[in-house]
Amino acid sequence: MSAAANRAPKHPDWLQRFELVAEVTSSAHCANFIKPGETFVFDLKGRIKAERSTANLCLGILARIQPALLMAADRAHEGLHPVSPGWHSFDCFDTGLDHGGMGKVCVRLSLRDAATGKPIADAARGA
Repeated sequence: MSAAANRAPKHPDWLQRFELVAEVTSSAHCANFIKPGETFVFDLKGRIKAERSTANLCLGILARIQPALLMAADRAHEGLHPVSPGWHSFDCFDTGLDHGGMGKVCVRLSLRDAATGKPIADAARGA
């Protein structure tokens, strides 16, 4: 097998078919006014899709999600479901009011169909 074939993604069409969504599950006293139900949307290479996102930009939560986006890109490349079953919930860097901070935002990462918005439980099925 050539080196180029070894680096090729198992399902190249996934880049167009799917997107990663970090949905805000809770928010308390957020300085960026992020609210539950809002979303940050990314392509499978980890690039934010600002036009499809509904939450205000926040570097504190994006920095916490970034390692999961790298892992999702790697998992998608290998033909695995991009969202790790054990690593999908994240909170922002703010420590929260109880610990001297300003607030706290939590998100849950999931995969959805880019065209329909339908959640994808098993990306490999029908790929």
